[in-house]
Amino acid sequence: NRLNEYWSDRENPLWLINSSLSHADYLGKQIQMQYIGNDNYPAKQALADSCKMWDEIGRDRIQDRILTLSDQCKTSLQDVLPHAKMFSPNVEGLTSGLTTFNPFYDVTNEEILTEFRDRLREEYGYIIRTTNFKLYKDDGHDTYALRISTHLFHDERDVEGLVEAIADLYYSF
Repeated sequence: NRLNEYWSDRENPLWLINSSLSHADYLGKQIQMQYIGNDNYPAKQALADSCKMWDEIGRDRIQDRILTLSDQCKTSLQDVLPHAKMFSPNVEGLTSGLTTFNPFYDVTNEEILTEFRDRLREEYGYIIRTTNFKLYKDDGHDTYALRISTHLFHDERDVEGLVEAIADLYYSF
């Protein structure tokens, strides 16, 4: 098998994800490939069109825009919640479009953060997510945080509105 020449460390180097028989390695690749079905060409065309649009705008301009919004988000959150723990850096060269923070003193309390996230969605209409991680490699517990993603389609008013909603909800808790 030629695939094994390149990926000998993998039990199954070719995974036929669109096949209804992708799990049935014992049938052989030929039979598995016969059960792939129709592809989603409109979705592939939409992806190609999106990539073309990104190229027309310019990837550097898009990155600059996202990082500018992310900086606004991080800075504004620090202004309204100075005690919040920020887990994403706001340092040039280390930053991204993600803002990860926890406004509560107990960063291990998953329930309060989940309730906060859900109320932010239900009462204010903003959807952000929660995430968890080990803050230090030897931690025996997870740290929980809220994660905001700034995107190309957001603007400054979106960020302002979100930060105002977060502050309003936090101080009413």
